[in-house]
Amino acid sequence: MFQKRINSILGEHLDKFIIVYLNNIIIYLENKEEYREHVKWVLKRLQEEQILVVVKKYKFFTRKTNFIEFIIKLGKISMDPKKVKAIVS
Repeated sequence: MFQKRINSILGEHLDKFIIVYLNNIIIYLENKEEYREHVKWVLKRLQEEQILVVVKKYKFFTRKTNFIEFIIKLGKISMDPKKVKAIVS
């Protein structure tokens, strides 16, 4: 239910600069100013739709994050080594 609602709210920008999975939203851009504007836009859209956002739970301006057992860095996606080790062992 939540996933469908978020997809409909942010849908036009999904896979352009936003990825949504369950209750996680990733906003990705290389340009800091564009990133800042897109974060504002997303937060405003969520507020307009009365979706509660606990901002202190989020990380902004990060160059690396773990997401669905992947490690995402600027220009690179790799498996989490901990997960790979668990499978190989």
